[in-house]
Amino acid sequence: MMRLVGLGALALLLAQAPVRAEDAPTPDVATASGPVRGLVGDGVARFLGIPFAAAPVGALRWQPPQPPPHWSAPLEANHVGAVCPAGPRGVFASPSETEDCLFLNLFAPATAGARAALPVMVWIHGGGLYSGSGNDYDGSWLARRGQVIVVTFNYRVGALGFFSHPAINAEGHAFANYGIMDQQAALRWVRDNIARFGGDPARVTIFGQSGGGTSVMANLVSPASKGLFTRAINQSGTHIEIYPPEVALKAAADFASQAGCADQSAACLRGLDVRAVLAHQGGIVKNLVNGFPVVDGTIIPRTAFAAFRSGKFNQVPILTGLVADEQAFFLPEATGGAPLDADAYRAHVRSFGAATQGRLLARYPLDAYASPSLADIAFAQGYKACVSRQIDLAFARFVPVYVYQFNDRTAPTYFPPLSYPMRAYHTAELQYLFAGFHGGLGTPHPLDAAQQRLSDTMLDYWAGFARAGSPNAAALPRWPRFAAGSEAVKLLDRGAPRTQTGLGAHNGCALWDQVQSYR
Repeated sequence: MMRLVGLGALALLLAQAPVRAEDAPTPDVATASGPVRGLVGDGVARFLGIPFAAAPVGALRWQPPQPPPHWSAPLEANHVGAVCPAGPRGVFASPSETEDCLFLNLFAPATAGARAALPVMVWIHGGGLYSGSGNDYDGSWLARRGQVIVVTFNYRVGALGFFSHPAINAEGHAFANYGIMDQQAALRWVRDNIARFGGDPARVTIFGQSGGGTSVMANLVSPASKGLFTRAINQSGTHIEIYPPEVALKAAADFASQAGCADQSAACLRGLDVRAVLAHQGGIVKNLVNGFPVVDGTIIPRTAFAAFRSGKFNQVPILTGLVADEQAFFLPEATGGAPLDADAYRAHVRSFGAATQGRLLARYPLDAYASPSLADIAFAQGYKACVSRQIDLAFARFVPVYVYQFNDRTAPTYFPPLSYPMRAYHTAELQYLFAGFHGGLGTPHPLDAAQQRLSDTMLDYWAGFARAGSPNAAALPRWPRFAAGSEAVKLLDRGAPRTQTGLGAHNGCALWDQVQSYR
């Protein structure tokens, strides 16, 4: 029996996912790399911390992911693997300095046999592509209620996951988007192994939120993902701004100089202590969180909008949407800063251009809201909803699209108390899909009875979509397809789901489409 982790990470792993006394060992499952033995309890079999790629350390830093090592004795898959290196991210995500981090977790209904051929849902975690971990998401609820197999995993983030430097790029391998390549390696693992756990490799849904939603879009664009999934769910993924290759190259060169590699050599860069990488990656992270992954010509051959508008993407059914108060998560106060004031709100409006600030302030006047924070939340929601609408309209020309808005403004918050109500904040819906979600360091709160009913509804819609490519596979109120003209959205709240038409009209997109260019 074995674990493929270093001793230095052992204490962390034990703390992250202790074995429950009521769990029993599963039968061994033979994967392509070796047998694994998980734990079963409460109706779910859990296989935790399975390596899906070799440790990206030493010479493998800034290389495409390589196959994992083989083993012969059963791997005791009962604890999660290490989190990929990231700096502090408030309550949302835990910091880490461990590069040996390419592990996945698998949740299957306990009754699933090897011949079950259940739908498979592969979760891509959020965190702005610079933080987060698949370990924070317990797939048990979804697996048990939806009768699906759920896979979560870690991928390289920040400068270790998204790095375009001339010395590295010239080595002859795919470059820049190592985090996306890790995601594709996890999907290949699913393709090659999932049938042995009772999953159907022909029915794989990728789903992700925030940076994970951006990743879903990246995999829709990437030729390297073709055939690895058959449906896609994008939750709060709206980052489509172009990240120019020359900007990525400059950010990497600046990083090298700041980190102590004045010679800009690959050897020096790969020899950097991981703490130096994290300490000097700020410029890379800033560019990364504001845009779509850089176009490298191989993994990402074109920008998101160019792909979606032309139909040059992996065409599968898509379920996509936002929460009602996205910006509540992003205000300075949510990460320890001071409450937003009127001047900061006006500066945010001005950032969209002096020529349009008058019209924007007329639509979102400060005196119409109880605080500058609430004004900013409303302002940003219009922008994000209209960006999302343009993506949805592009998708809908080629594939079935189903759009939602999560509206439960009573959602529990894992943040400490703030001066404004969080309501349906960015990430709020995650605790309705993943039991007890609380970021990495936040405080978990149980759902009340009405929230649990909404959770059951969402789980049924999501699993139904994974099963048949339409959320209408479940016995729930009909969810119409999104189309130009009707622009129908399913509103998910404490009551019964209802349909609202006119997404653009409800969000002032006639104005936002003049303010913002969509590229």
